[in-house]
Amino acid sequence: MTRYTVAAITFFFVAASCIVAQNAPDAADSTEAALSVRTLTADQAVELALKNNIDVQVQAIETEQARREYAHSWNNVLPSINATGSGSESRLYQDADTDTLTLQAGVTASLSLDTGLASKIKQLKSAYQAGKASYEDTVRETESSVRKSFYNLLYLKEQLESARTTRDSYQRQYDQTKAKADRGVASQLDLLTAQVNLETAKPDVDSAENTSLNGLVSFLNTIGMELEAGSRVELSGTLDYAESVQELDTTKIVDECVEKSPEVRALEDSLRTARYSRSSTAASLYFPSLTLGANAYPFSWQKEQVSGTDSKTPNWTVSLGLTLPLDSWLPGSSSRDTLAQLDDTIATYELQLADKKKTVRTETVEKLKDIELSRKTLQARKMNVELAQKSYEMTEDAYNRGTKDLLTLQSSLDTLRSAQLQLREEQYTLISNVLDLETSLGLPSGSLFNTTADAE
Repeated sequence: MTRYTVAAITFFFVAASCIVAQNAPDAADSTEAALSVRTLTADQAVELALKNNIDVQVQAIETEQARREYAHSWNNVLPSINATGSGSESRLYQDADTDTLTLQAGVTASLSLDTGLASKIKQLKSAYQAGKASYEDTVRETESSVRKSFYNLLYLKEQLESARTTRDSYQRQYDQTKAKADRGVASQLDLLTAQVNLETAKPDVDSAENTSLNGLVSFLNTIGMELEAGSRVELSGTLDYAESVQELDTTKIVDECVEKSPEVRALEDSLRTARYSRSSTAASLYFPSLTLGANAYPFSWQKEQVSGTDSKTPNWTVSLGLTLPLDSWLPGSSSRDTLAQLDDTIATYELQLADKKKTVRTETVEKLKDIELSRKTLQARKMNVELAQKSYEMTEDAYNRGTKDLLTLQSSLDTLRSAQLQLREEQYTLISNVLDLETSLGLPSGSLFNTTADAE
């Protein structure tokens, strides 16, 4: 009786395990289907990043501030105008007979002009133009960074798919080897090897899933995308976008790289602003400034308390002053030191600018070489994938016919997966190199591709 009871219990657990194993994938599929899927393209990711990126927002505020200061630079020639009112009582000490009341109301205005005003306005204009260009650079750099991250996620997705495909292939190999071992065709060593390969491939899938998921979460946080509960993101794109890279006119790019470089332009803006600053400072320190003043009191009343007489005497005054600084002409004065510091700043910018032009030209040549090498490598990777695919198919057929062993088949599969990943990696490398070149040339992202959308 005990034996039958144990057998019944054993049968029950085995049957329950089979039912759970069969229903588990369906449950996973139903859970996956229940999630709302939001498709995200590279262009949409860029749009979100530009909308939510704090660097872009801060740069926009600073640019608007510089624009406002330049647009309102004419207020430097506006006088300072104030409405005034005053009242007073005066008398000689302990002599009430001299007690006098006075009331006044009027307007005062003053204006100071110096010969450095024109340079100050030019300096404000230069600062605005530099800020506007810097904002555009920030937008381009943000867009390029987001696109590179987007395609890196696609590469991680390819790694995950490769790991899953490898696991599934090892699963099929294990099933086939087990069936052969049951028939006595395959050895226990082959069966154990197939099982070890399968179990080893499973953690690789888990690791690839974690890497891909963590990368996606970090990316969504970077672009400021929030997901509601019960939803997931699916990236819409492919690394085959690398195929749309244009044929580059290297000679033209090298000739124009210095002119288009944002780094060179930024130094030129700084140098120009420094020169305007030096000019306006020198004008203020060495040349006279003009001060204009005007006071008008249309209401002016005075009354003597003893006599009871009062008088109303409106009055006005106009003043003109000329100020010439003299300390600037003295050797070793602080004014001269200030100009010397500005001269040093200008000289430093000139040296940096000359060096940056050389660096930009060299870096551009190197980037073009990297792109050309990547394109050639990509063609070789394609041929390698075709060869590895044919080799695996032939090896798999030979294994099924019993003329190749399991290790040979597994080695062929590993070679195929490695070739496929190398192809995807090279595609990402090419895309990344071209995006870097666009940024260094100050071009909108996607300018060196034949299309702005991913290749299908």
